[in-house]
Amino acid sequence: MHILIIGAAGMIGRKLSRALAAAGTVNGRAIQRMTLADIVVPETLDFGGEIETVATDLSRPGAASALIASRPDLIFHFAAVVSGEAEADFEKGYSVNLDGTRALFEAIRLAGLERPYAPRVVFTSSIVVFGEPLPPVISDTHCVTPLTSYGTQKAICELLLADYSRRGIFDGIAI
Repeated sequence: MHILIIGAAGMIGRKLSRALAAAGTVNGRAIQRMTLADIVVPETLDFGGEIETVATDLSRPGAASALIASRPDLIFHFAAVVSGEAEADFEKGYSVNLDGTRALFEAIRLAGLERPYAPRVVFTSSIVVFGEPLPPVISDTHCVTPLTSYGTQKAICELLLADYSRRGIFDGIAI
């Protein structure tokens, strides 16, 4: 199995990549290769399989296609400009959070047109998609009403993830 972690230099990406390297398997399948990508070169790991670290900007033309060229089986998409920065820099927030995510989804779709390809995609969203006030428990029927640009970007990406998954382009889940 080949795993791609986008946002691998961030806190969640670092913790996940270390845990996967230590476990060596996902759902009973051996991890043979890991590609760790971020805007800066992610730290390398002690891992028994092949490991590649890549500095890239997912929002740049061709970056997503380059990451997908090796057809990873499982993709974790953690890369984002977070709330405060996305609010302060409107263009950067949309470029990274929305355009970069859509570029990734499109790269997967186009790779699947060449020959069958439908990886598992795990996307990290945010509670801010729900706005305020929040109830003690957020049910599946709670309305998405973001109050910030970041929340809006994450909500749009969740909808794209659902649509691409519905069409069978990939098997996506938002966390």
